[in-house]
Amino acid sequence: MREHVHTAQLTRRHLLGLLTASGLSVSAGANLTGCSANVAAPATSREQPATVKQPTQAVSATSASRSTAASTNKAARSAGMAEVTWLTRTVLVEHNWETRVAIPTFQAEHPHIAVHLISVPGPQFDPKLFSLAAAGTPVDVWSHWGTSGFADYVHKGLVADLTPLIATDHYDLNAFQPGMVDIFRVQGRYMGLPNDTTYGWPLFYDSDLLRQAGIQPPPPDWDHPWAWEQFVEAGKKLTKDYGSVNGNYGIRIVTGLQLLALWGGMELYSPEAAATGTAKPADYHADTPEVLAGVQAVYNLMYVDRAMPTPQILGTLGVNGQDPFQIQRLAMFIRGGGGYWNYSTIREFTWATGADPKLKTNRTVGFTDPWMLSSKSADPEAAWTFIKYLLSSAGQLAYTKATGAPPANKNAAEYWQQHFAKSSGMTLEQVALVTQGALTHAKESYNHLLAGYDQIIKAENSALNNVWMGKMSPHAGLQLAKQQVDAVLAALH
Repeated sequence: MREHVHTAQLTRRHLLGLLTASGLSVSAGANLTGCSANVAAPATSREQPATVKQPTQAVSATSASRSTAASTNKAARSAGMAEVTWLTRTVLVEHNWETRVAIPTFQAEHPHIAVHLISVPGPQFDPKLFSLAAAGTPVDVWSHWGTSGFADYVHKGLVADLTPLIATDHYDLNAFQPGMVDIFRVQGRYMGLPNDTTYGWPLFYDSDLLRQAGIQPPPPDWDHPWAWEQFVEAGKKLTKDYGSVNGNYGIRIVTGLQLLALWGGMELYSPEAAATGTAKPADYHADTPEVLAGVQAVYNLMYVDRAMPTPQILGTLGVNGQDPFQIQRLAMFIRGGGGYWNYSTIREFTWATGADPKLKTNRTVGFTDPWMLSSKSADPEAAWTFIKYLLSSAGQLAYTKATGAPPANKNAAEYWQQHFAKSSGMTLEQVALVTQGALTHAKESYNHLLAGYDQIIKAENSALNNVWMGKMSPHAGLQLAKQQVDAVLAALH
């Protein structure tokens, strides 16, 4: 779930409090929402806090786990046990789940398999993965929590084809939520299986502020959303003292170009690029009228309708990195699904989520993380056994209870929905409707689907930042983005 975020809007979905009221033991300081990635310049398409400093206790806990894992590994070798190396990131809440729940439970069920855990900070994730592979001691199981995505790993030949293992075990792919397994299917081969999701970029809103303004809330049904005009009018009505230090704002949208292109009626890249994992200049559609329509609509929210804060204004709304939504300076926020668990700690007001408004479409961007198995694994059967545990109903239920992240497994997702309905102003039926509708309306993020995306997004954002800062028109910014991204794509080929 690497979701880049506008760096001028840096209030991340990362610092979670204990979800004791909902029964989910999520620790403060957690950053659960996806693979670690470099946060590019403003207006990125994946909301990912790679630059957030990890808790020191997570690092020290990781050091201890390495020592313990090393001794366990040595004992495993002497006992003739199978071994699985698992590479993760140093996020405390995840580390606690890994060391206190996942590994002990799995090894109790499979005493002949020893799991060796390696946890590193996000910026070190890819270097560790690649260096171990180059040394002939590859990681067996990992997800895309570095600057690279799923497509990068596949194109580097690091990922094993799970299809034969799935067929031999008659593994039930219907246990996952709709559409998720197909994300990691490349030319008919399953190269990974889904662990978690964000349920797209829904519309989070402050129910109390909408009620006080006499505004009916946006529907949770993605097939019957607000029209764009309704959204704009509501945002204008909810905005007070635009530009002042005490201003309140109706709308904020994380300005990822993939999302805005979808709203304008076109996918940002050709379907062939997403299917193959590689894009050519002709596959990139930033200079089309449809993409311009999406960018222009959001640009107008800031500079014409004055319902959405500019990046300059946004930097004045929160104190010490506070999310303006959480302190009721912002009424509606279209952002990554990390809001579901970030906002679970809110007790001062009632919040809920609705479907995104419809411009040309109201499609959204999905962020789903897979577990992958190394193509060079010394014991693929043992690694596959471990992946099956992680993705089992019991394994996924333990994962969501420990972390609060929405699981890919259907049964565990039902549990997650029940608990998050309790922490919001939504009924269980509304939670199910808005989350499942997001899945059917979502296009998986290109940072998971395109090789070289880290270079691509930096080129794109260096152009579009000028638009969001009011220094360049949407048309001129998109022309520049097309020029700069095309150069990157040509070089990648």
